[in-house]
Amino acid sequence: MTIYYKVPFSHTPFAKGKLFYFILVTLLFISSCSEKDENKGVEETFYQSATLVDISPEQSYTIARSYLGQIKAKQHTSLSFEYSGKISTLLVDDGDVIRKNQLLAKQDIQLLSYKTTELQAKINQLQAQIKLNQANLTRIKTLINDGYSSKQRLDELNAENQILTAQINGLNAQIQTLDYQKEKATLIAPFDGVITKRLASTGEVISPSKTIFRIIEQGNNEISVGVPAKLASTLSLGQLFDISIASHTTVTSKARLIAIGQQIDAINRTVQLRLKIAEPVNNNQQFNGQLVRVTIEDKIQTPGFWLPLAAMTDGVRGQWQVFVATPLTKENHNFSLQTATVNIVHANEQSVYVTGLPLESHKVVSQGVHRYVAGQIIKSNKQNNQLAQQLENQTSTHNVSSQQ
Repeated sequence: MTIYYKVPFSHTPFAKGKLFYFILVTLLFISSCSEKDENKGVEETFYQSATLVDISPEQSYTIARSYLGQIKAKQHTSLSFEYSGKISTLLVDDGDVIRKNQLLAKQDIQLLSYKTTELQAKINQLQAQIKLNQANLTRIKTLINDGYSSKQRLDELNAENQILTAQINGLNAQIQTLDYQKEKATLIAPFDGVITKRLASTGEVISPSKTIFRIIEQGNNEISVGVPAKLASTLSLGQLFDISIASHTTVTSKARLIAIGQQIDAINRTVQLRLKIAEPVNNNQQFNGQLVRVTIEDKIQTPGFWLPLAAMTDGVRGQWQVFVATPLTKENHNFSLQTATVNIVHANEQSVYVTGLPLESHKVVSQGVHRYVAGQIIKSNKQNNQLAQQLENQTSTHNVSSQQ
């Protein structure tokens, strides 16, 4: 049995308003659902964004290699006396700073003074004999003129005069030798420098070969460093290089190339370079034999590309790959990703230099490569334009540092 209920309906204006309001809300709800369905259709065509960087081919790349050298004094010498004798005075010691022509040590010259006095006495004796000889010559000449003497006696006296004169000359030469020996009984500094070692003591009797002091020149240091012959052939005199001495980690000085060796060392197969320190390192004193690191740029002629390190991803069989973006439209809004195998020839902390790509401009994914696959369609991430520009500047830098 069917039961029908009769709903009363009022024809008042208020009831008609409620009905109109109900119909309006229903229509708005249906319209909203339709718009959501349309939005769902749009979301289905969404493309993932990616940060792209433009790369251009380079003909070469530069590596800043560091070579270990040594500071050497321009002059260094071992001082010794020219003659044997007893040391009477030592005026300097280890570490003392000396000046050119400064007196450093003396020998006892008392014996030399005695020998000089002895030789002078002999000269006085010979001079007396010469006076007697000259008096005899005067008498003989008178007797010869009167016919009372022969010329033989005159010849004998002339010969005796010559002998006495020669003996005096010989004694004078010996005195000059003793004077020279007295002069050399003092050690004089040959240049401004520092005493590195004292090897004798006061009162010691030394031989001519005995070293008394070892001296190195001060304030005129050079750097000696060995480099491969191939690199040496690319250098030129006057070039400036960054240097770091001992434990200094910050490069605070430069050195100028002043000489390139012309012989390869038989042991380490390098060519020796001489560099002049242009300015003090951190205003610290430099020591002879101190180690120094010289940074020299090596330009390698190999066409390739600089890429951000984050753009690299591993490929099959240990190979490296990058994602190359190819534009789908002329407006370059959407791109298709393809993988390209590359060969890394050099790398540092931020960038890599690769070969294997065609030598033309490319767009590559510069970061987050783990989120993409080959054949995927992406769009450029405009929000990361500033970061992409920074990465592009890094890849275009030629002067890349690398520690050997």
